Amino acid sequence: MDAALRLLHAALQDRHDLDALLDAPDFFSTNAKTCRQLVKDHSQLSNAFRRAVLSAISAGSTAYTKRNRYIHDVLTENLLDHRWEGASLSRRGDEAPRAVATSFEDAVSLVLELVTATWRLRACALHLLTGEWESMTFGQVSGRWDGSAGSSH
Repeated sequence: MDAALRLLHAALQDRHDLDALLDAPDFFSTNAKTCRQLVKDHSQLSNAFRRAVLSAISAGSTAYTKRNRYIHDVLTENLLDHRWEGASLSRRGDEAPRAVATSFEDAVSLVLELVTATWRLRACALHLLTGEWESMTFGQVSGRWDGSAGSSH
C-alpha cells in the first residue's frame, strides 16, 4: 500500500519515474497528509475525482492504522475464555493499555481492507496518469485474499 500511495503522490505532481516514488515522504501517514494537500491544491481535478482520491486516501489511512495495531501490539490469549486479545505496548500516562478482543476473522477482514485500499490508491494514480482505470477509481472495489481486486461501476 505504501508503493501505491507513493505512486499517487508522484501522479499528483504529473510524475511517473522511479525517482518520483523515492521522493515521496517516507512515512505513510506523512505521505497521506501530503497527498491530501496536493489534491486540494491541484487545479485541474474534477470534483468527482477529487472526492474519489480523498476517499481512497482516507480508506488507506484507516486500514494502515489498523494494520499498525496488528503489527506493533502484543497478541495474547485470554486465560479465562481462551479468546485472543491485542494490547498496545505503550502506556498513555500512568494508565495500562486496554486489551481488545480480536479473532482470525478480524485479521482476514483487515487483509481484505488493505488489499482494497491498495487497489483504490493505485487506480486513482493510474487514472490521473492515463485517464483509464475508471471502474476502480469511481466504482466499488473489493479486495481478494490473493491480493487481486474486483470492481463494479
